[in-house]
Amino acid sequence: MRSWMLVWILCSTVTLMPVCLHGAISVRFKAGRPLYVALGQTLVLEAVFEKDPDDKIDMVTWDRERGRDNVRLSHGNRISLEKGDALLRVTDVAEGDFAIYTVIVTDSNGYQQQDSIEVRKIVEPPKASITRVLECVVDNHGVTQWDSPQFSWLVDGVTVTNQSALLADGSRLDISEVKGVNYTCIIKSSLGTLTTHYEIPKESQPCCAGLIAVGVVTAIALVAGSIFLKMHRKPHIPAPY
Repeated sequence: MRSWMLVWILCSTVTLMPVCLHGAISVRFKAGRPLYVALGQTLVLEAVFEKDPDDKIDMVTWDRERGRDNVRLSHGNRISLEKGDALLRVTDVAEGDFAIYTVIVTDSNGYQQQDSIEVRKIVEPPKASITRVLECVVDNHGVTQWDSPQFSWLVDGVTVTNQSALLADGSRLDISEVKGVNYTCIIKSSLGTLTTHYEIPKESQPCCAGLIAVGVVTAIALVAGSIFLKMHRKPHIPAPY
């Protein structure tokens, strides 16, 4: 957030005149907060400085606060400062590294701004899974449009409503969530409506489902035919002597 500094200037008439100087420097973290990291991994915190072209940064400092302990961070075995001290890197994260980190930036006028971020230990690791994904790609040949495409999917002619299967704003589909054979992607935008199709190769479909279905139908047909013949078979009349 930008602020104002009130400065008193001594004029030639030996009077004090208040002048407001704009504190144009500001600082913020790139990462969302709170930030999570696992033990033994690497922590990277990067600050973004916004300032007027004429302003100069004189000093950047980093503090770590954990409970009652407040430590000024500097280069060490596991700690390094990069990109003009705008980036803090901590390797082999230990318990003591889970804390509140504050970056303080000071400009050439002595004006300071700071921002803080809390770093927490990840307690329950995230779950991983392997998915099969179809992606709907639009090639507009560099044509500029005012809106973003809206994607929808049909699986065997039925609209996909399973939100967990729709990825990347609907442009990708997790087919392990909605199984079928024929997949259709529909793209609507100010450029018009586009439709594209994808069919699961036969070798990828369940190997025995078709054979089982054919066998069941054949068996039913044979039984029905046998019953029909028995019901309509003419009685045998012996020949006269």
